[in-house]
Amino acid sequence: MFPSVIPMPCPVTPQPVHPAELLRRICVRPPYFALEHLHLDGQDLLAEVQAELPQSAELGPIQGAELSRHAAIAGLCVAALAQPDDQRRYYLAQRARYRGFVGDAPYGSRVTLRATLLGLTRREATARIQAVAGGQPLAEVEVQYTILTDNAFARLFRSRERPEFVAQTLDRMPLLPEGHVSHSGDTWRRHISEVPAAACAGHFERYPAMPVAILMGQLSQLAGLSLGEGQPFWIPQATVETQDFCWAGESVTFEAQATAAQEPLHHFACRAVASDRTVGQTQLTLQRRVSFE
Repeated sequence: MFPSVIPMPCPVTPQPVHPAELLRRICVRPPYFALEHLHLDGQDLLAEVQAELPQSAELGPIQGAELSRHAAIAGLCVAALAQPDDQRRYYLAQRARYRGFVGDAPYGSRVTLRATLLGLTRREATARIQAVAGGQPLAEVEVQYTILTDNAFARLFRSRERPEFVAQTLDRMPLLPEGHVSHSGDTWRRHISEVPAAACAGHFERYPAMPVAILMGQLSQLAGLSLGEGQPFWIPQATVETQDFCWAGESVTFEAQATAAQEPLHHFACRAVASDRTVGQTQLTLQRRVSFE
């Protein structure tokens, strides 16, 4: 008699994913697409990112909005890889929930993303993206997308097409113009008279629209101003809903209104308005860094 042997599962080695394989299936391009070291670990997509924006008062290795940008792209990529064909589709972020953690990794440290597909139909997808830096949890983002075929997107936004907006030679997303900042009572506003096409680089090919994550980044930084210039903070939670795009050439106003505060937490209702249309809203919580010195 031979002793019974219990077979041990073989470890799965993450398989590399070539960016070109993804780019032909999705709607975003560099420099907005900036995921690196892409691998499939089972059904999950792994990627690495680094901060591109200048360091602000927000704590952590990367700003929450910039992290959300990369997370949303990783989420749509894992959905695209699960499709039965390699046709290009538009994955439009409609709603997102963000939960953040404060860690010790210095600004600019590499961040690892793990995107997990939670649901996929012909018209919708949901993904959860976990971010880790320096071995510590950094954030968890859940994003819901509406899916449009190439032809459906072209029909819906025919009037916004700019055929010359294709090749982008920028190595990273440019900063928005500073615009005009004002505040009245508990409300802070930033107005930009015209969104430059460069601010939409890679989003989307032939249809320059400002990415939702950049809109929301403006709102979180605006909310941060209400805490005091240079006051360190981080984002423990946020929810985002989008209603429309802000297109290149339009004016845009960002508005952050303080709604409640119980130190060290500060809550805000924020929105972005493009040419009199509300294009995005977020409920945002900032946490001020508490010093015990």
